[in-house]
Order: sequence, then C-alpha cells, then structure tokens
Amino acid sequence: MTKQTKDKILETATRLFYFQGFHGTGLNQIIQESGSPKGSLYHYFPQGKEQLAEAAIELSKRRIGASIQRYMNEFEDVEAALNAHILAMAELFDMESGLEEHSFTIMPFGLLAAESAFMNERLRKACGDTYKYWESIYYTKLISNGYSDESAVIISKAVSAMIEGAVTLSLSQRSNEPLLNISKVIPAILAQYK
Repeated sequence: MTKQTKDKILETATRLFYFQGFHGTGLNQIIQESGSPKGSLYHYFPQGKEQLAEAAIELSKRRIGASIQRYMNEFEDVEAALNAHILAMAELFDMESGLEEHSFTIMPFGLLAAESAFMNERLRKACGDTYKYWESIYYTKLISNGYSDESAVIISKAVSAMIEGAVTLSLSQRSNEPLLNISKVIPAILAQYK
C-alpha cells in the first residue's frame, strides 16, 4: 500500500462528498471509483467514512486556503486581492468544458457543511474550522490594509458568506453571474468599513 493509493482514495472521496453529499456517497463507490482495494481504505482510514470525510474537509481547507492566500499575497491592495480572487473563481464558471477538472477550486463546500450541521458534530466542527481558517486569511489582509479589528472581522465573515452562497448559486445556475456580482459590491463594502 502506498501514499499514492491513500491520495487517490482521498481525492475520489473528496470529489464525491462535495458533489453528492456525505450521506449520498457510499464507501463501495469510493473504492470502485478510486480503483483501490477495500483493504486499503480501511488501512488508511480505519474509522471509515467519517474519518475519510474529515480528511476530505482538511484537504479542501488547505487547498482552497492556499488559493485564497496566493491572491492575498499577489496584490498589496485588499480590494485588488479580493477582486482577483473572486474573478478567478468566476472565470471557472464561464467555460465550455464543465466543472470536474476545476472541482477543488470551486468545491461546493456548503453541501457538506449544511448536511453535517445537524447530523454529525465531528464534521460540523471540521467545516466550521475550515470557514474560520479561510476568513482568517481575509482578516489578515484587511488588517494589513489598515482596517480595524472589528471591521476586518465583519468584512472577512461577509466575504466568506457571499462567496460560499455565490458558488452554490453559480453551480445551480451554471452561470458566473453570482460571483461577478460580489466583485461589484466589494468596493462599497470596503469603503463603508474603512
């Protein structure tokens, strides 16, 4: 058994959890689609589906967080950084080829978060920690641009909520308009709390 096998199981599970939900995804489907033997899944994830889902949440936390951080580092101005991040996401929805190849960048994280909120405390906490982590990246950028602690908290939470909602709407509408609309209101939000 290799790390490559573990990674394949985790990648497959992450994609399935986010597009089908935790309860809509079975271990047999994960094994089949990853091409891994059943023993491998239980070797790497002895606690089963819940442990695998938690690992999938952690993977997305780091992967999407790295994408957000890249834009926050690239632009000194917070407005430019936020808009570059949002417009890059919007660009992924303005394509002919479908969403599968970009799934880790535009994961509908909200499906798993909403599903776990009432059903599984361990996963609810992992999802909550993930949102807090992403918000902390926005918060740090806002503080470095001279926003007060209170304003940075409000804006970072609002931006996170708007993006999460826009991703869900963009997926359901097969349109990048919800994300583009966020970029239009970012300047007003930033100006209001400066």
